[in-house]
Amino acid sequence: LRYGCDLFLLGGSPGYSAAVSVLTLPLYNVAEKWQQRERDTQKRLSPKIAKIKAAFKGDEQYLILSTFYRQNHYHPIFALRSSFGLLIQVPFFIAAYSYLSQLEALRGAHFAFIKDLGAPDALFTIHGFPINVFPIAMTVINCIAGAIYTRGFPLKEKVQIYAMAVIFFVLLYTSPAGLVLYWTMNNIFSLVKNCYYKIGFRFKKRIIFAFISLFCLMGIYYILAIHKGNESLRALIALAFAALAAVPWFLPLIKKVPINLSGFEGRGKKTFAVFFLAALILWVLTGISVPAALIAASPQEFSYIDTYTTPLFFIYNTALQSMGLFVFWPLCLYFLFSNKMKPLFAVFALALCFGALCNVFGFPGHYGLISVDLQFASTPSHSSGETRLNIAVLCLIAGVVFFLFMRRSSRIIISAEALCLFALLGLSLSNIFAIQKEYQQMETFHANKQPEITSIEPLFHLSRTGKNTAIIMLDRASSSFFPYILEESPDLMERYSGFVYYPNTVSFNGYTSLGAPPVFGGYEYTPIEINKRNTTANVDKHNEALLMLPRLFSEAAYSVTITDPPYPNYSWKEDLRLYDKYPELKACITDAVYTDFWLAEHDIVLPSTGDILKRNILWYSLFRAVPLPFRWGLYQWGDWCAPVSGQKLRLLLNGYSVLDYLPRLTGFIPAHENTALLMVNNTTHEGALLQAPEYRPVLNVTNYGSSPFSKETEYHINIAAFKRLADWFDFLKTEGVYDNTRIILVSDHGSQVSYVTKGKTGLPQNFDNLHPILLVKDFGASFDIKTDMTFMSNADVPYLALDGQIENPINPFTGREI
Repeated sequence: LRYGCDLFLLGGSPGYSAAVSVLTLPLYNVAEKWQQRERDTQKRLSPKIAKIKAAFKGDEQYLILSTFYRQNHYHPIFALRSSFGLLIQVPFFIAAYSYLSQLEALRGAHFAFIKDLGAPDALFTIHGFPINVFPIAMTVINCIAGAIYTRGFPLKEKVQIYAMAVIFFVLLYTSPAGLVLYWTMNNIFSLVKNCYYKIGFRFKKRIIFAFISLFCLMGIYYILAIHKGNESLRALIALAFAALAAVPWFLPLIKKVPINLSGFEGRGKKTFAVFFLAALILWVLTGISVPAALIAASPQEFSYIDTYTTPLFFIYNTALQSMGLFVFWPLCLYFLFSNKMKPLFAVFALALCFGALCNVFGFPGHYGLISVDLQFASTPSHSSGETRLNIAVLCLIAGVVFFLFMRRSSRIIISAEALCLFALLGLSLSNIFAIQKEYQQMETFHANKQPEITSIEPLFHLSRTGKNTAIIMLDRASSSFFPYILEESPDLMERYSGFVYYPNTVSFNGYTSLGAPPVFGGYEYTPIEINKRNTTANVDKHNEALLMLPRLFSEAAYSVTITDPPYPNYSWKEDLRLYDKYPELKACITDAVYTDFWLAEHDIVLPSTGDILKRNILWYSLFRAVPLPFRWGLYQWGDWCAPVSGQKLRLLLNGYSVLDYLPRLTGFIPAHENTALLMVNNTTHEGALLQAPEYRPVLNVTNYGSSPFSKETEYHINIAAFKRLADWFDFLKTEGVYDNTRIILVSDHGSQVSYVTKGKTGLPQNFDNLHPILLVKDFGASFDIKTDMTFMSNADVPYLALDGQIENPINPFTGREI
């Protein structure tokens, strides 16, 4: 799809139409044979049928006709075979219609004399009424092609063709010119194809073979000479094109190879059983088993997404998609081909299903954590040894399958398939029950869904005359980027006035679950100290860390606000019941709350997280099922082969919108009252490229900045967060509350990037997940930002926050001094 989109945008609809027409030529050939068989059958039977209808009426006519059909091995339902040619086009038309009619990239794009492919062509007007020429041309070409195709056909088939031409004219008259251009070119290719069939040429097969080979050579040229994507993936696609170009010329030689599958040819039911069970295995594996295992690893992440509350919906949706891909369409093709071809279908399906099982369970890969938008923590990669072993095992599986077919071991094959199918179903059901159980537990604190945001109202309030303490945890913000951020944007030196940057800071863990508790609870909640208290459950100690600072500030008469606490009650979705016992504390969720409002204000349309998952979970299943060398090509840096991807941008906006709205989310208390704000934000967690120099989200980035990390998404999200915070600091200065506010910017851990930084940063650490950011601005500090090389950790945050405000602070849960 990615390369098809590129081909469409570069070569226009003719390229896309040519691709579809060429790739479906074999199906058209088969459909044409079935259609001709149906015409010949009806021509042969029609005289007798006419006599029966003339001589008999009612039930007698029905019984005699049924007997006549049975004697001639015919059934009236076989008349549908005459529609095969049309049915083959329907899926491609539906796909093109749904895709091209809403494609943002077409808006404003021009092709030849068409000014805007995203709107009706309206080439001229009559009395102010726009006339769309392309739909008219499309209909004329369609009628000409139909006239040639139906020459010598019965009247009802001619009427069917012309009626469809009129229907398409009505449907597409006001459609975008890009869509109509695609269908017009499709009709032109149909016209050429019909001329080819009706007028007749010698060496028909060779002409088709030459046409396919020419198309493949054009594809190879485009991929290698024009496209600028990943080199290994381009080479792989070019190799596939070369193989496709060679296959037609070798088919006559393959037919001469003395391979005998006639044993299965004569066993229609067993051949079908082998094929059908293989299709069911592929369906259950990719549509149910792999998605269920993915979601069962963290059901909370896939719950309450958009309007989809239960995560089981995504399994149901993927199961439907996979059924179409591995059951419905393969069965249609299976019955479309002759009995001689069906054993080959069965062999191929069997090898494919056992190969997929081997890839999923035998070669799962080691990719680390995967986020809810199906992005791995690190780029999928495999050693050459793993890849060679994977290919060798798959070749062995293919050999064993072929050997069993040659030995006509249908009983062994069917038994093995049934065993695998039942095992997959059992594993899937087990995961589904686990998902449902955890989902039911979540329902208790998700009963009251937050209403949709229609305006931005102040969420927290700072004091104009008292003391304000703001702790902002930027999840996964990297300290090593900060010097480069200041170098690219020197204005931040003044905007971050009063801040001290501590580059020599470490975290106690590279993940939020263990990196965040020390940020809020101090050294008593580092992993080693948590483990010492082995009589208290870990979840209780985690909750203590999240509650310690809010309780201390609240008990000292501070007004306290907490946003997006990390993993309360070890829940991925924020479970704010933790604060029910402390009504004086204001706890709220901001992540993803303002995303749609921000998109509406900036006139940007993005797919929702639910829509992304509805599409990409199947891609993830295919990723797990294909051989190792193909996985990176499917993954595509987390885009999952999406031609136009907005998933990264949406996930970034879940946190970015909050930082961007900070001035509007901030109110002020006129009374002399102290406040404390503990905020967690995920802007620096979700990678995306942004528009420099301000690093704001846009659909198409044209300026990547001047940093050495200009193509690193991690750098972009870090500088974006620090710039939006600088906007907030400017706002606080304007409102006169910057000086009486202590601000601590910290992260639970850092991040790893692909840029080789050893010896280049001049800092004690490299870019890694144990190197968090730590910036501190004290009350009244006004100097330009400066650097302090004191050895620190993010567990120093509670001390830094409380110092000078609460005398001799004591942890209310352990009684130990902070």
